[in-house]
This record gives sequence, structure tokens and C-alpha cells, in this order.
Amino acid sequence: MNPIIEVKNLKYKYPHTDKLVLDDISFTIEKGEFIGIVGANGAGKSTLTQALVGLVPQFYKGAYGGQVLVDGMQASKDPIASICKKVGLVFQNPFNQLSGAKDTVYEEIAFGLQNFGIERDEMVKRIEDAIKLLDIAGLKDRNPFDLSGGQMQRVAIASILVMQPEIMILDEPTSQLDPAGTEEVFKAVEKLVKAGKTILIVEQKIEKISAYCDKILLMHEGRIVDFDTPQKIFSRDDLEEIGVQAPSFTRICKALNVRLADGNYPVTRQEVVSIKDVLPRVSAEHSIEESEKKQLPMFFTIKNMDFSYHKDTSVITDCNLELDGRPTAIIGQNGAGKTTLIKMIMGILDFDEGDILVEGKSIKDSPIECKKVMAYLPDNPDLYENMKAIDYINFVCDMYDVSSEIREKNILKYSRLLEMDKNLNDEISSFSHGMKQKIALISALCHEPKILVMDEPFVGLDPKAVFDMKKIMKDMVNEGKIVFYSTHILDVAEKLCDEVAIIKKGKLIKCGTMKEIKGDESLEEVFLELGE
Repeated sequence: MNPIIEVKNLKYKYPHTDKLVLDDISFTIEKGEFIGIVGANGAGKSTLTQALVGLVPQFYKGAYGGQVLVDGMQASKDPIASICKKVGLVFQNPFNQLSGAKDTVYEEIAFGLQNFGIERDEMVKRIEDAIKLLDIAGLKDRNPFDLSGGQMQRVAIASILVMQPEIMILDEPTSQLDPAGTEEVFKAVEKLVKAGKTILIVEQKIEKISAYCDKILLMHEGRIVDFDTPQKIFSRDDLEEIGVQAPSFTRICKALNVRLADGNYPVTRQEVVSIKDVLPRVSAEHSIEESEKKQLPMFFTIKNMDFSYHKDTSVITDCNLELDGRPTAIIGQNGAGKTTLIKMIMGILDFDEGDILVEGKSIKDSPIECKKVMAYLPDNPDLYENMKAIDYINFVCDMYDVSSEIREKNILKYSRLLEMDKNLNDEISSFSHGMKQKIALISALCHEPKILVMDEPFVGLDPKAVFDMKKIMKDMVNEGKIVFYSTHILDVAEKLCDEVAIIKKGKLIKCGTMKEIKGDESLEEVFLELGE
């Protein structure tokens, strides 16, 4: 059988850089396979996906060598328009996916079909099927750019699904999605695989790709380390060294030295259950004496805040929230209002009613004074692509009037911690999403803010970077500073946060300590109950 994708000795480096981002890569993929691609930030995953559809080197230029064959077409030479009839690419950032030429979600999904001249009846059928599959029927008449990041991502996926390509490449398609949405996407993709489609997915949610994928392509610093079954890949002893974390079930079984019959470790709950008879008995009885928390002064307050994008359509209603020096997460389904709330806090959106007090000062009356003590990390960092990383960081430092001594100290501290110190003189355009996220974080921290507000800060970060991010957040909290962020990575929130706020349809329905909100349930169970 001829492979549907064949990559031979692929090499590539971006313009104005010296380092190969893809370094002599070779592999083949058969028709109907479901392949997961994993690796640390900067491993070359996104660049590889773009090389498979010809964007590298036809759009991004740079130095290119080797060959990529996709269903017989040469990705470096054949027209991208021809390749796109066979291959659908879902970008990591949905803003890059949407055309901007259509006023409604329905029209956006139809856009590609119209360009290909698909007959109307067939077009309507495909659109309705995709809308139903991704549960976005309620969004079809809305403007795509009025949606939340997670909703926008579903629309982007739908716009590719309707094209019915033989091959689908998804670059972290669930990075913006809540747990329920993530599961829906993987189940939808699984249906496509059963229908004979070939799927490649770049994903940081290891639990999902280990459960769904046939094989895993493991990358590190532009090279392929291994290409095998999830069980063999995640049984490797060097995963931590290359910035990849094994699934939780695998890590537990490694600690207990419990293996499958073939000598590999389990990767899913089902596999663990299949060997439950060999698992050692562990007592779950323990007592944790919770230390009494001292009363912390409230110095960030949201009072009676309302907001609407359009008249008579409220997005945030009567929002009241008090934050102190304890890390606080806000959770909610895609479209619940998390990003909107954060943008109002940061002054990006003007709220209709209410006020925000920072150390007793109104953000309406004293916006500059308030913002001097705050820092913001958006879910999709829009950086100046043609700037060097160090120049961008210094640009932000200049805006906050950070002294040379303090900026040098903090740039060195955070760039080393986030393993970006060797990339500071590289152009931002050559960075992966995760690397851009790190530069945005370094820029935000250099002026030593008292309040750090983040929108989905873990999106696109590898396990090592997530660990480093958590350390930074803990250090800030220990210094008496405020950390407030939205997230759908609930296990991190559960472990890291003292307080949690739950937003549903623009209203804060619950707010309290993690113990008060959870009770005897997991945070994920509480979250999933929101949709009922």
C-alpha cells in the first residue's frame, strides 16, 4: 500500500534565523490512520503541519530541503489551492482561520464550499451536519467575531469539516475548548477516522491523544525522536527530559511498576482496569489537617458590573467579586463570559454599569494608576512578529518605565525559568504559539505587577512550561500579590487555586473556596453539571 503522506529528509528554517526548526525529518502515514503529534514548545510541531499543506515554504519562505508528498502531490511545488482540496488544516488560533468576509457563522462555514462551487443542496446538508456534530446550532446567526475563543474554534473546525478533505490536520484544535467541547471534538474526529479519513492532530492534552490515536509522533528540537503506539511512546524513560508528560494512568503504573502483557505501561483507564488484579492494594484513608488561613485584605473589587455588546443583549450581568492574595480561577463553559469579564477588568472593554476598585481606587476615575500595578496575559498573544523577542520585552518595559536594573534582573530571571534565554535575539515570527505565550508572560512580569490577570494562560504550553507557570503564580501569591485567571484545564485549577468563581451565561453563580465549591465532587464534575 502506498502511503498517503510521505516525508523525506525534510529540513526547514525561518527567514532571519540560523537554527533548523525541522531537522532531517522522515516518516510515512497510511490512509485511515489517526496520528498524534506531541513535543515541547518549539519542537517544530506547528511548522510541520504547515509544511504538509505547502504553507512552508510557499507562504512562509525560508530555507527548505527534502520532500513532502501528500497523496502524490509535492507540497513545496503544487498549488496550495490544489493541496487544500485534499488536506484541511485547522489552525491553533481560530482568528487565523476565519475569513472575516462573512457576517454570520452559517455564512462563514459555507464560504469555502461556495468557492469550490458545491451545489446548494449538498452545501446545506454538509453545513447542517457539521453544525449538529459540533453543537453550534445556536450560534449560526451570530457574527463569528462576537463569539468566545472556544466557540470560534468550533466554527473554524466546522468550516474545514464541511470541505470533506481526505486528510485533516488539526493544530491543537481543543486548546480553546472546555472539557465537554474537547470530548465532542475528539468524538467527531473519531467518526471521521471510522469513515476512512486520515487525521493528524497536534495536542497538549495527552490523556485524549493516548486514548484516541493509533500512533504518536514524538518530536524534540526539530527532530523525530520516535514514532510508535501510544503505549510504547509513553513507556519511554526519557519523556521528562524532552518536555513531554505521560498520561496520569501511565505515571501511576510506572510508579507501581505495573505493566501490560507486552511489557509497556497502560495509557488509559480501560487498560488499567484490564489488569486491575495485579495492582497493589493502597489504602485511601488519610486525614489532611487544613491549615487555618489568615484573613487577607481585600484590595481588588468588582461592583455591580454589567456589560453588553449589543443593546438589549447582556453578556455580563450584576457581577460582584472580591479578590485578595489567594489565587483565584474563573471557570465556565465556552461563551459563558470569561474572556469578556477579563477584558473589562483590564479596561479593554468599557462596562455599562458598576465599577472596579484597585487598592481602593476606581479604574474609571484613575485608569493609569490602576493599570500600572496590573499585568494582562491574553489567550492569544498578539505580538509584533517582525521584532526580536528582546526588543519586544524592552518595548513593554519602556511603557511601564521599568529601570534598567529591574528589567535586566527580571528578563534574566524569567527567560531562564521559561527556557527562552537562548531565543531572545530571534524574531517572534519564528516562534511557536507556546514560545510567544512565554514572551508575553516575561513582558507582563518585568514591571513586577501586584495583580496578574490571565485568560487561559496554559493554552498551547507544554507540561514543563505549565509547571513553570504554576511556580510563577505560587511565588506571586506568596508575595501577597493577586493572581486571577480563566481556565478550562480544571485539574490545574483544582491543585493551584484556593478560590474559584463559576460563571454561566454572564452571571457569577458560585464563588468561594475550592472546598466550598467542590464538596465531595471533583471540579470537573461540578463543571459538567453546569451544562445540565
